[in-house]
Amino acid sequence: MKNKTDWKAIAIVFLIWTIVFTVALVPFDKANAEGLFDGPDIFSNDNAKSGDNQLWKKDGSLVIIKNAESSGYVVKDGEVEYYVVPKEGESTFIYDDSLIICANNYCY
Repeated sequence: MKNKTDWKAIAIVFLIWTIVFTVALVPFDKANAEGLFDGPDIFSNDNAKSGDNQLWKKDGSLVIIKNAESSGYVVKDGEVEYYVVPKEGESTFIYDDSLIICANNYCY
C-alpha cells in the first residue's frame, strides 16, 4: 500500500510542477517588447534637417526652434552645443531663455 502512495505523490508533484512551469512560461512567449538598444539613442537627432526642432541643453533646459533651414547638436571644444541655420529670406524663431528672431543676416 505504501508503494502506491509514494507513486501517487510523485505523480501529483510532477503534475503540479509541469502546470506551474507551463503557466510561468506563457507570458515570456507572448512578450513583444523592444530591446533597450533597438531604437534611437538619447543623442540621436532625426530632426536635424527639419525646420522645427526641440533640443536639450547641457543644463537640462529645452530650446525650441521654428522655421530653420537646419538645426542640431555639434561638439565644439569638447562641449556639446546646438546650432541653428536660419532660412534664407524668412524669419527663424529660437526660444532659448528668451525669444531670438533671426532674419537674413541678423538676429535680435
